[in-house]
Amino acid sequence: MKPSRTASAALFAARGAALPATAQAWSDPGLGLGARLSASSGASAESVTAGGGLLLRYRMTGSLALEGAVSYRQETMADAEGPLLDVLDVPVTGTGLLFFLPRTRVQPYLLAGAGLHVVRTRPAGRNASTTESTEAQFALHAGAGIDVRPSRGTAVHLDARWVFLEPTALSGLVADGYDLSPGYLLVSVGVSFSR
Repeated sequence: MKPSRTASAALFAARGAALPATAQAWSDPGLGLGARLSASSGASAESVTAGGGLLLRYRMTGSLALEGAVSYRQETMADAEGPLLDVLDVPVTGTGLLFFLPRTRVQPYLLAGAGLHVVRTRPAGRNASTTESTEAQFALHAGAGIDVRPSRGTAVHLDARWVFLEPTALSGLVADGYDLSPGYLLVSVGVSFSR
């Protein structure tokens, strides 16, 4: 006796459901909490400095996510003759992420966003024209990264982003004729855990 088309279709569907979920995305929507360590170097930084922060990532779909983060970094800005400005930066940022290959364990992504940076600047070295000040500044950032999934609930991410930040004290020094440039590159490695 031959099985009917309906019975064959039901058998095919049942076999498909019983197969391992090899094609299941490694990026199911959900909320992840994490932390990151970073190294940054400004266009006129005296050296590379370390920093860190906390982040919250919400994966809306396999390819789209939002990230909120609070971080900490500091640097000394200098020209060819030595240090001019100490900068302490505490950014609170929002970032959109576009993931590629969301069904794989390794997912490259592009990112772009903006943040409110609380910046404290102090004169350093031979700088006699700047006074210590604290300000809140809006700055954009953009970059790229890679997200690696050791498990479905864990992500390790490495990214680099350029931050378009120009503190008022830096603008004043440039106006005074010092050879300084705004912005900095932030390279971060982090881990996040999702439910």
